[in-house]
Amino acid sequence: MQNNDKAILAQWAKNLLNDDFFKEVLNNLKNEQISVIINTSAEECDRREDAYRHIKTLELITGHLEGIASETVIREKKWKIL
Repeated sequence: MQNNDKAILAQWAKNLLNDDFFKEVLNNLKNEQISVIINTSAEECDRREDAYRHIKTLELITGHLEGIASETVIREKKWKIL
């Protein structure tokens, strides 16, 4: 992938992470899974574990996007160091 393509992808990721609708969707999905964890009975361990994995997946996606978004900043600092 060329530098220009990486810069475009980084900007796209930044825009997505700063988008209020996207943030609201992620927050709602996470809150739904927290609700599952809170409102399950003691016997529903599998449901709580699934909900926990869903939360971790959302965090993984967000973290990946944050990494893409910060790639240009990292590249710029790298050139300043060298």
